[in-house]
Amino acid sequence: MALQSSGTIKMSEINAELGRSSTATISLDSAESGTYATINTNSASYPSDARPASMSEWYSYDHSAAPAYSNTHYYTNDGVNDYIKGTWETYGYLHNTDWSVNFWIKMNASTSTSQQLWDFNANSTLNSGNTNNRVFMQYVGNTTRLLVRVRTNSTNFDRQISLTGNSSITGLTSGWTSSNRGNVNSDGFCMLTVTYDASQTTGAAAIKMYWNGSELTGTAASTNGTRSSALFASLSLCASQHSVTSGNANVSIDEWAFYSDLLTASEISTLYNSGSIETPANLHTNNLQEVVSFGASNALNFYGTIYSGTINGGTTTAY
Repeated sequence: MALQSSGTIKMSEINAELGRSSTATISLDSAESGTYATINTNSASYPSDARPASMSEWYSYDHSAAPAYSNTHYYTNDGVNDYIKGTWETYGYLHNTDWSVNFWIKMNASTSTSQQLWDFNANSTLNSGNTNNRVFMQYVGNTTRLLVRVRTNSTNFDRQISLTGNSSITGLTSGWTSSNRGNVNSDGFCMLTVTYDASQTTGAAAIKMYWNGSELTGTAASTNGTRSSALFASLSLCASQHSVTSGNANVSIDEWAFYSDLLTASEISTLYNSGSIETPANLHTNNLQEVVSFGASNALNFYGTIYSGTINGGTTTAY
């Protein structure tokens, strides 16, 4: 961000950063002696395209005591042999523990084809060809569904949800493509969230998915296979760990975040409305384990549990 992290900030500077000419309502928090300010983006006088749906433009501007954080770029995978790969160190047994994943994504594919959004894998070797022992999220193009799967050995435990069947939330009545992105912000991004409740015995009950903070309902398909122990030690973004050439996604992605327990519907709404990863980090104390963000040419880790972040191909774009 161009705005400074402390000191006096003029409304004109905020609007310049957002590229807006209108003003928002700002009020000082007297309990903090003017150190903090509240920005009322829901004000009727504020442009509708600058309300929470566009707040991903703000990303990191936060006065909290959370770790120093500055998001300056997003990553674009072109769908041809590109990927981001990291090493997972701590919370690798994802079949029997609660977790949540939250990230911003922009669809760039011209046709509604399957796109691998992220993939935890027990294989340390990229392109191993072994499809067992994975936890992943995928857009399934031929059925216009989001799929989240916990796969231990060759057994699947998953849930699929129709995006077109949730058109009131997603804005999609046909395939998810670059010309049909659905309900997105002014930069073309939507926020996707997954929560996984390990105590549930069915995929339909264990896995929830959200688009821009609203839960997607209905189950297009699910399987309830036995989950067994596997250490998911590797993480790939925008590609399948087992087959980079066939599993690439033609998407842009930003602020991929992992929580070691369940985000509530209220916390997910806060994530979407704030546009900043740090307020929810304070709200959800000690459970935000990882944020993968991007600099001019690298993947950055701000919370310390993973990421020897390797970018192969693709590009990062400044805001």
